[in-house]
Amino acid sequence: MTLASGYFVLTPIWHEIVIGLIAFGALFLVMTKVFMPRLEKVYAERHDRIEGGFERAEQARAEARRVQTEYRTRIGEARDEAARIRDAAREEGQRRSDEVLAAAREESASLVSQGREELATQRSSVASDLQPDVARLSRRLAGRMLGREIGDDEYRQVVDDYLGQRV
Repeated sequence: MTLASGYFVLTPIWHEIVIGLIAFGALFLVMTKVFMPRLEKVYAERHDRIEGGFERAEQARAEARRVQTEYRTRIGEARDEAARIRDAAREEGQRRSDEVLAAAREESASLVSQGREELATQRSSVASDLQPDVARLSRRLAGRMLGREIGDDEYRQVVDDYLGQRV
């Protein structure tokens, strides 16, 4: 280095510059031929993964919307079906209740009718069973009132006379 007018002058060494240029060229060639294609490949793969991820995400969103719509449709159908089943069950319950009530009324009417018939039968049976006793007791009572025994023929005459006066 020489000093010229108070400044340091740098003089290049040409063989170092040439070696540096050759080394730079070799490094540049290795970088462009070996590393750059690998870097481009990695970049392209990453780009495809990202773009593919976006596409898959969009497809997943579309599928989710479709499934959600289908779910809502099925829920609505299920609610409608449940309402139909509830209404049918109510109608069936009301119909059965009406049938049971009608059967109970018929049975009640039948039992009342049978009871009345039995009562009428028993009443006539009791009346026919008691008639001889009533006749005997009334003949005895008539005899006490008249102060003497009354026979069957005389009893009939007294009863007919009594009934004749009442009519």
